Amino acid sequence: MADDDFQRFVILNRLASASTSHAPPEYKPPLVGGEALLSVLQDRKNAGHAIEFIGGADAERDADETEDARIARCSGLNFIWLRDIKVKKSGQYSYAKLLLEYVDQGKRTFSVVDTESLEGRDIAGRKNERGGVSAHIVVRLPTTQHDDGQYRCAIEVAHSINRSMIESFINRQLRRWARADELTYEVHSPDKKKPGRMNTKTYKYTPRLELLADVGRSLSFATAGGRELAHMIFSKRSAKQSIGGKDHVLDEEIIADVVLKINAHRGPNDPVERIKWLTGLRTLYETNGYKTKLTYRQINGGTITGKVHQALAGATDLLMCQKELMSLKHDYRDWYSEIDDQVADQMATFVDKDELWERGK
Repeated sequence: MADDDFQRFVILNRLASASTSHAPPEYKPPLVGGEALLSVLQDRKNAGHAIEFIGGADAERDADETEDARIARCSGLNFIWLRDIKVKKSGQYSYAKLLLEYVDQGKRTFSVVDTESLEGRDIAGRKNERGGVSAHIVVRLPTTQHDDGQYRCAIEVAHSINRSMIESFINRQLRRWARADELTYEVHSPDKKKPGRMNTKTYKYTPRLELLADVGRSLSFATAGGRELAHMIFSKRSAKQSIGGKDHVLDEEIIADVVLKINAHRGPNDPVERIKWLTGLRTLYETNGYKTKLTYRQINGGTITGKVHQALAGATDLLMCQKELMSLKHDYRDWYSEIDDQVADQMATFVDKDELWERGK
């Protein structure tokens, strides 16, 4: 590396396809391939709808809104959006290159200092200009190979953009698409009241793309940052629950909220095995439509929960994920107007390097 090269961290994850529905757990919804889901993002970007807002309690009250009405209502909130996306075949694989941008509505100026006089000043943007930060993402997709629903993914580390924000952006976008297109599948199940007869019921489902750290190579999140995982809470709103039994004449169905709390210490003692156990539980419940909330206990006794600050979330990503350094010939940049091929192509070499993806090292 030359002395004047600029270095930047890249974290390595697997992007996994999953689907959720309100069907009984044994009737899994269809999985949608990564290429098809990323093309949904591309279509939404072209339509001007690939944007998600952050920081407003009412940002999700949009079930009956048009996309334009949602965007107008959330004007003034911080947001993350898909600025650019390209999908191109190269050799045996296709590579999806995405450029996400986070815009902070409170950032109107930036500071500069004269290196000789040491005098400083703030430079202000124009009336509607706000601070923006970009992050490249590269996903490797199979072409003729077997598609197992898991794809190597490289993420450029950028302040203010973390894995949680990226995953939330992608899945909110996919949920909006699934709701608008009314994705459904049929479930054929035995009729409990009429043996030999099958019932057919149609369920809606929502595809997802989840970012998974390689737990075989990651720092145990059970003790990261001076804390340990205390509980995992899974919740699902408006789930159907049966009421009845041998002492009841009739079975009834009600609509109820379901909340399950699992003590993390019920898992294996070995830290790596415990992560695998917890990850398996989380995948199982989230696949069936549950939302996850993690409660941590400080090692000195206190308990914390709720949302983690963006800076802490980004630092945790660096701690728990496999990472590599890329060297760039141009100056330090926080923002890009389009995908930088020098950045994206170097990230593509990381997703192609098999030794970086071996577990347990």
